[in-house]
Parts: sequence; C-alpha cells; structure tokens
Amino acid sequence: MGEQKTPSEVADLIVRFIENRSFYPLEWNDFIEYRHPDPAVEQVRKMCHDLDPLVNCPRAQDQNALKELRSIVERLKQASMKTGV
Repeated sequence: MGEQKTPSEVADLIVRFIENRSFYPLEWNDFIEYRHPDPAVEQVRKMCHDLDPLVNCPRAQDQNALKELRSIVERLKQASMKTGV
C-alpha cells in the first residue's frame, strides 16, 4: 500500500514525474496504483491513473495529458495554499 500524502506532496510528486526526476523508479506507479485514504487525494490519484497510459509510455507523451497533469498540480497548489496543507 502507498504511503499517505498531502495534496502538496502529491503536486510535488506529479511535477517530479513530469520532469523525469522521481525519487525512485516506481514512485509514480506506487502513487497511481494504490488507493489513498484522503478522498481529495484519491480523486487526484484516479485522474492520474486514467492519464497514465498517455504519459507513462515508451512513445512520446500525449501533450494534452501532460497539460492536464500540470492543471492538476496548479489546483493542488491552490488548494494547499488555502488550507495550509
């Protein structure tokens, strides 16, 4: 099971994935494959899971899917600023 993450930590994880600098090789997979107890983070996890085949592939990443991931990051950062988490 994946470790519990705050929205801010999830935003950082997504950025690391996009920039190909994950903390360890399967960090992205661990995040998208395991349910999260926080409903807001779980919703994001599901969105990332759905985008995964378009961005975690041997061919060129889908630019629209990357744009959506960046949009998710922005929403997470804005929510974190409001809540302080």
